[in-house]
Amino acid sequence: MSRIEKMSILGVRSFGIEDKDKQIITFFSPLTILVGPNGAGKTTIIECLKYICTGDFPPGTKGNTFVHDPKVAQETDVRAQIRLQFRDVNGELIAVQRSMVCTQKRIKMWTSWRTIVPYTIAE
Repeated sequence: MSRIEKMSILGVRSFGIEDKDKQIITFFSPLTILVGPNGAGKTTIIECLKYICTGDFPPGTKGNTFVHDPKVAQETDVRAQIRLQFRDVNGELIAVQRSMVCTQKRIKMWTSWRTIVPYTIAE
């Protein structure tokens, strides 16, 4: 059976954009429970799992509110990254990563985003 081991999140919603802000969630077997107050990021963690596995953004967002807002970060570009490590049915460790960039256009004051090609790393 496959098993999720850990996921790292950077630059998604309220998760910061600096390397020091990267959050690593370790999943335990047979169960991991996400507990925390409102606004702690529990739903964001679940949405990151869904996004990295399917490529689907959370309902109603179309990606615009999924990546950390460049205006809040006072940056022109904000890079976001989700990385998932899991063991496949043969016990091999596999890492999958999806990266996104959100760009604030100064002239028109609108935000655009794009997904950078996802890739898989066998470790």
